[in-house]
Amino acid sequence: MTESDTYFRRWTTWLRHSTIGRRFWDKKFLHYTWIGIFVSILNIFLLWLLIDVLGIATVIASIIAVLGTFILRYVLLDSFNSF
Repeated sequence: MTESDTYFRRWTTWLRHSTIGRRFWDKKFLHYTWIGIFVSILNIFLLWLLIDVLGIATVIASIIAVLGTFILRYVLLDSFNSF
């Protein structure tokens, strides 16, 4: 085992046992993280689709995309009981 492997193992062990580290390894946080990433990418895609492809006005397209992803985020977080 190399020195960097040993350092990484010590660091992850410390992170898992520290107060704040336990929150990062919590299942709820992982669900919150991937849902946040998914919704952000979906928001960008929807804005591109609505504005550039469909030619909808920017203000209206932004309202549709943001409200849609806001509701989707709630539904996904509620389905995983991540509140």
